[in-house]
Amino acid sequence: MLTDAWKNTIIQFRQIKRHVLSLVHFYAFEDYKMNPVHFQRLIPPLQRLLKGRFFEDLRNVMKEEDQTEAQSLLELLSGLGEILKLANGYYLPLPPRCVELPVSKSLVVLSNPEGKSDKYYGCGSGYMEEGSHVPTLMIDEWMPSPTVNEFIETLKLQNSVKLNDEPTELFLPQKRRKWHPFQMNLASKSDCYIARYALKNSQPLYFWVENMGRGDARYYKIPEYYLETAKYALEYKAQVKTTIKCAKIREDVIYVRLFKKFPVFEQKMAMLFCFPLSFIKPIEWIVPLWHYSDFIWVLRRLGIDEDSIRWEGVEMG
Repeated sequence: MLTDAWKNTIIQFRQIKRHVLSLVHFYAFEDYKMNPVHFQRLIPPLQRLLKGRFFEDLRNVMKEEDQTEAQSLLELLSGLGEILKLANGYYLPLPPRCVELPVSKSLVVLSNPEGKSDKYYGCGSGYMEEGSHVPTLMIDEWMPSPTVNEFIETLKLQNSVKLNDEPTELFLPQKRRKWHPFQMNLASKSDCYIARYALKNSQPLYFWVENMGRGDARYYKIPEYYLETAKYALEYKAQVKTTIKCAKIREDVIYVRLFKKFPVFEQKMAMLFCFPLSFIKPIEWIVPLWHYSDFIWVLRRLGIDEDSIRWEGVEMG
C-alpha cells in the first residue's frame, strides 16, 4: 500500500536543505572570506533539527545504521552538487548552477534556495527560468558516466589480464539477481559473468569475464563504483528482461517501482526531477508526469526499453 506521506517528506526535505545551504554559507563566510567548514560544526545543529517532530517522515526515509540522518543528508547534498565536499570532512558552498534535463529541457537549479518549487518534485532546489543568467550544464556534463554500451566498449579498451586463482563468487545474467559461490560448471556455461575476489583486510576486486572457449577467459577489471553499471551491462548483453511497475496516483504524478536499484549515477540523475520514497534503498520513485520522458531516458542508459514498464493500479492509504 502506498501512503501519501511522500508529500510531507518532500516539504520536509526542502526545509532541511535550505537550513544546510544557509548553515554552510554562514560558517564559510563567518570571517568575511570563504573558509572550509568542518562537518563537526554542521552535524549537531542539523541533527537537532532533524530529531524534531516536523521531520519525522524524512527521518523514516534517511536513517542508516552506520551514520546519523544529518551525515546522510550532507552526503546526499554533496553528491548532488548542492555543496562541495572536501577531504578530511570539510565542506564549502557552491555557486548556483542549472542542469538541463535531457528530454523536457527543463532547467533544474542547484545551490540556490530561490529556485521555483511549484510543481517541482525533485531533490534539487527547484526550476529556473531561461534567461536567468545562471550557468547551465547538460546532464552528462553535470554527471559524466557511461551508458551500458559505453561501459562495455570502454572496458574492452583496457588490456585483459590472466587470473589463475578461482574467484569467490560469480554474478550471472539472470532475471533474479544473485551472487553464486564459485563453481566451475557455472563459469564454463556462461559466455560472460562478473567475478568477485574477496581479499583479506581489503575491499573485494571485481572483474568482467568473457569466456573465449577451450578453457580460455579474458578478465577486465571493474572499478568498484561501476559495479552496478556492470550488472546492468551484463544483463543487457544477455538480453535479460527487466520489469518496472508504474501507476498513475494523481493527475500529474506517477509511482514507479524498480526491482533493481539504479547505479549511483542514474540515481542522482533521477533525483533532479523525481523523488525517491527511500534514500537508503531508492527503488520506489514519485515521478511527475511531465518528466516521464526524462525518466525513460535514464532507463535507456541502462539498456531498459519502455516496453519493460507494466502499468497497473495502485492502492493508496
